[in-house]
Amino acid sequence: MALLKRDNNQQPNIKNTADISRNINLDKKYNAKDRKTIKVDPPVYELIKSMSIVTGMKMYDLVKDMGNVYLDERVSNRQKETILLMVNEDN
Repeated sequence: MALLKRDNNQQPNIKNTADISRNINLDKKYNAKDRKTIKVDPPVYELIKSMSIVTGMKMYDLVKDMGNVYLDERVSNRQKETILLMVNEDN
């Protein structure tokens, strides 16, 4: 049997390695035609609109910052890894 007569000094050769990077590039600049619409309730829209006016930020930058804060503070590490993997697969 080949498994019993295997030379123990040989190391297995790995041809492909998995991409384990968990980095997401949210700083990339997008055109207006690349942005997607998000449907929210009118009170939520008015809240985001008011916050963007008061802070002087664009609405999409404000939502991006809100997403980053939510990921950092409200999501477990395992859930964060899963979310970042899903986002990286879409890009």
